[in-house]
Amino acid sequence: MQKKNKLVGLMIEDIFTDFAEDVIKGAVKAIANCKEHRLVVIGGKFFDGSDRSPDTILYKSVYNTIYKLGALCSADGLLLHLGSMDEQKNSVTRNSFLRKYKGIPKVFISSGLKDQVTVCYDNKPGIDEMINGLTNINGITSICMLGGRDDNHEARLRKKLFIDCLKANGIMFREKMYEPTDMSSNTEEAAERLLDRNPDVKAIFCVNDGAAVGLYKVMEKRRLVPGRDIIIVGFDNTRMASNMKPSLTSIGAGSVPIGHRAAEMLIEMINGEDVHSELISTRLYGRASYRYTTYQYSIRDLISANSDFIYRMFDDCFYRYSIGRPDRYSVDLRRLYCEFISRILNAMNRRYLSIEDFVEIGRLIDIFFDEGAMEYTDSEKLLESINLLQDRIVQAQKMKGAAVNTYINRLFLHMKDKAITVLTEKNIRDNAQHRSDADALMEFIVKTSYPVSGKSDLKTITDNFADLGINNAGLFLFSEPVIYEADKEELFPEYIDLLCVMKKGESHILPKERRKCRISEIFTRGELSSECTSYVTFPVFFRDIIYGFLVCEISGDICNRGEFIAVTLGHALYLNDRENKTDI
Repeated sequence: MQKKNKLVGLMIEDIFTDFAEDVIKGAVKAIANCKEHRLVVIGGKFFDGSDRSPDTILYKSVYNTIYKLGALCSADGLLLHLGSMDEQKNSVTRNSFLRKYKGIPKVFISSGLKDQVTVCYDNKPGIDEMINGLTNINGITSICMLGGRDDNHEARLRKKLFIDCLKANGIMFREKMYEPTDMSSNTEEAAERLLDRNPDVKAIFCVNDGAAVGLYKVMEKRRLVPGRDIIIVGFDNTRMASNMKPSLTSIGAGSVPIGHRAAEMLIEMINGEDVHSELISTRLYGRASYRYTTYQYSIRDLISANSDFIYRMFDDCFYRYSIGRPDRYSVDLRRLYCEFISRILNAMNRRYLSIEDFVEIGRLIDIFFDEGAMEYTDSEKLLESINLLQDRIVQAQKMKGAAVNTYINRLFLHMKDKAITVLTEKNIRDNAQHRSDADALMEFIVKTSYPVSGKSDLKTITDNFADLGINNAGLFLFSEPVIYEADKEELFPEYIDLLCVMKKGESHILPKERRKCRISEIFTRGELSSECTSYVTFPVFFRDIIYGFLVCEISGDICNRGEFIAVTLGHALYLNDRENKTDI
């Protein structure tokens, strides 16, 4: 079968982290701009120090057989985030893993491999900015670090830079100021030890945003408030950081997100361009856990109403917009923002705003928020930005001996109301969708576990495939289940069956003569929706019995929800195995 699209694989160490979510979103955006490419995400489960249960170890081991698909499927290029595998299995990585993909364009994300094309954070600017701000602006010298794993390249580098920055600011580093973690959100024990050793600590730098989660929990138990009692700063600037309570200040990419740039570089390599390793500069994004601002709205800039100044305001507040609009047909929010803010500032300078202009500016504000502006900022940051801008306008008017136009104040109030309304409506829609997905999944479980016929069969599963709540997907099953063997290199058979597909929410069962294909072709099957540019894969198994794979379009929260759906399918297929099978 000839491929219509070039296949880009993203193999990531742990698909269920906020860092992975941001990498995937960035890659999806980049691939969406190249219609001739299709992205497939293959991610597993990270083994950490808490994996002592034999059941957990078996589950993760079987789950991680998903990585074998990367070698079996003929990808045109690979994005690779190996995490701890980068060094824990260095010889295997270089001699065995890389040999499988010899000749295939590859870009490694956050990797320390010296002889490969990599894209990594330039950690230094962000960490410098943090330490300089804490010491020179806030006068803080008691600073600790909740670090990462010794086998993680980025974690070691961030620790080294942390120590170097302390020394550059006249602070001697002592080992009691540092505590390692597994870099997950389960960091309570490590946070307890760090706080016990440093009762007078005033600021803590976390190796990533996930590590701050456990620290927040420990601080809550001790009745300590992040930002008030101890300043907390994370790394990666994931969406989780803005959703934490209080919101987490974090170091992140200063321009394009790392997943987006990695995908761009890989596409360039596939197209035959000469590509070299890159570093993405970082900066500090201030939030409630550390009130840090990088840009002040000066009265002089307000009076000038210069478009460059207004664009800087937009970029500071709507910082996620830097990765670009969804497509060329969407509204240019940056230009729209400049349009209505410049009208407000010009009205301030004229000391007059007509009712016609007032209505028109209000209409532009409605379009701005209705077209998704809140996707590119934090609600807290937006409200602070509006308040700051409004406050500066009041000061500017007082300097001129004039009162602030009532209409201008009403426009600022309208901005706040519109932002809150949009967020509320989105939360209502999300909650309704989550409830609908949960109800549908429960319906699938009931129908496959307690069928009217008295026994479960494949027909029952395929007939109710639509209840899984996936718009576009394919269910691939082996003709005979595969029994997991830890040391078996060639675990999967050459062929697999595409049993049924979902297209735009409708289920289609394939006739027997069209099901069979090579396992290397599962991502290029024509039955998968041609409108989708990105998919994620989940293994379907029960205990040590592997039945196949679920390939889903990347949309909504499928990267988290998909595991539960695949587990549900695995259990249904296990019940089917226990009954007399029925052909369909």
